[in-house]
Amino acid sequence: MKILKCRLPLCILFLYWCCTALAANPKENPVPQISVVYPLEDAKIKASDSTFIFGSVTPSSKGGSASGGKSDLKINGHPVPVHPNGAFLAFLPIRPGDFTFELVAKNKAGSSTKKLKVKVPRPIASIPADSLDIVKGSILPKQDMVLTAGDVLETKFRGTPNCQASFSIQGLVQDVPMTESVYSGMDVDEEDDESVPASQKGTYTGAYIIRNGDKVEQKKITFKLSRKTGKNSLPTIEASTGRITVTDEQTPQVVEFVGSSVTARCGPQMGYTLLYQPPGVRAIATGRMGEWVRLKLAYGENAWVQQDSIKYLPLGTPIPKSSVNTIQTKMLGGKTKVEFLLYSSTGKLPFKVEQQTDPSALFLTVYGLTSNTDRIRYDSQDSLIKEIKWDQPKDGVFLLKIFLNQKQQWGYDVFYEGDNLVVEIKHTPDLAKKLEALKICLDPGHYPETGAVGPTGLREDEVNMKIALELKKLLEKSGARVVMTHTGTEIVGLYDRPKIAVRDSCDILIAIHNNALPDGINPFYNNGTSIYYYHPQSLALARSIQSELLKTLKLPDYGTYYGNLALTRPYQLLAVLVECAFMMIPEQEELLGTEKFQNQCAEAIYQGLVNFLENVKE
Repeated sequence: MKILKCRLPLCILFLYWCCTALAANPKENPVPQISVVYPLEDAKIKASDSTFIFGSVTPSSKGGSASGGKSDLKINGHPVPVHPNGAFLAFLPIRPGDFTFELVAKNKAGSSTKKLKVKVPRPIASIPADSLDIVKGSILPKQDMVLTAGDVLETKFRGTPNCQASFSIQGLVQDVPMTESVYSGMDVDEEDDESVPASQKGTYTGAYIIRNGDKVEQKKITFKLSRKTGKNSLPTIEASTGRITVTDEQTPQVVEFVGSSVTARCGPQMGYTLLYQPPGVRAIATGRMGEWVRLKLAYGENAWVQQDSIKYLPLGTPIPKSSVNTIQTKMLGGKTKVEFLLYSSTGKLPFKVEQQTDPSALFLTVYGLTSNTDRIRYDSQDSLIKEIKWDQPKDGVFLLKIFLNQKQQWGYDVFYEGDNLVVEIKHTPDLAKKLEALKICLDPGHYPETGAVGPTGLREDEVNMKIALELKKLLEKSGARVVMTHTGTEIVGLYDRPKIAVRDSCDILIAIHNNALPDGINPFYNNGTSIYYYHPQSLALARSIQSELLKTLKLPDYGTYYGNLALTRPYQLLAVLVECAFMMIPEQEELLGTEKFQNQCAEAIYQGLVNFLENVKE
């Protein structure tokens, strides 16, 4: 008893001291602090049923009991694992409209709450059956159009279901029937112009084929909707923007490409068909849709270019065409030129190149060119060209087939010298020297923009640079010459980066990135290591690097992709874009923040390149 009496005041004193000390130093026992990296407050989510959210909670479980211990996290009532460094990632259901994520974090010291408001698109609902209405923002086409005989005008709008619909063009056609269907896909919310999922009755579509002799100028397309009984009808409603011009002009409209390089597409805002057309190339314009102009390349072959990339030449300008009599090859240093000596030329002609790897060949199509080819002259000192053949598959389309004595192609270029067209093909480097024979361009992705940001705030541009600098050391140690598109202090535009690799006559371009996902994609099933290429000549390199990355990093295989990207598009060299890991995955972000893993990424890319060189030796 004496002992207890003696110790009790000491125990009380000790407890009092602890409480006083903790009260005086709240940082020693902090409640959790929540930081959300994505999505941002008031963000418009481009998904409608579920999406991801990530960020961090501090203190992390590494803080121990003295700092409050491990934090538990719930988002909208769903338990969310917290990584030892405090990072979290969740893929959760959402609801259309104004939606709130409520995050509640708890540890031994207490709890904290954070609310994050976002906007989720609402699916477009059907128009009530007891109304009679056309949704004005749904009317298509919205853009001004110029059409000619044979073109198909397609129209669409959303309105009251179970009705009769038609459209008219003043001075051209009246009451063309439209058919009702259930539309499932993406539509446009007329209030905020956001693409949102839609599936409902009351979508009406129609079409009209422009005939010979049709002609109108700047006329609106008008739409009409009425009850099937015919008792009630809606007055004619005019489209708010799109006007149509139909011309039967027999005089061809010649246009000329302007700017340093023009790319033509399969349709407005669609896939590429003609790459890097030089200024001065001419073609015939046959139609327009908004800011996109349609060009006739040949019978049944069209391409689309943006209006600001061309200029209209005076009516009566000669149709662009030429003939080729002689084709010859010349070896100049490490390249071989294939020259087209053109005659009766009325301007530079559009062209495209298709690459074949087995057997190795380049197929060059020139539009507006007619063969009068009597001879093809080979440079006797050149061993790159195996054989050249030509074909005239249709009127005004010339096809040159260049077969190569190369196991691996290393790049080509196509350009005009005066009025003559030239294909320039790179020789295979001296692979006996391995990396010493190569000049390699490295592009650390992003900067000054951050790129992707991880849950704890790790920036992709910083990681990309560290991997690139380590890879540079490895390459230079093996004798390679290395060109950096930037060093993290100067601002270099995205489209200027591949130009640096081409300007400096590099053999290989490697762009280094780390990945993220768009809204609505589940990151727990979609993550890992991936790589992109565009031209067939780069596929073997992409596969070799991807194989080594998977072996070294031991992350999921997110795939080898054909990808039309700015850094994979140049055809003058081999080009790939590497996505080492995912910034948004807590475990992968933590790895990416370590020097060890950054070095592993660089070493895997390096070894993949070495393996590629071993495999392509002739």
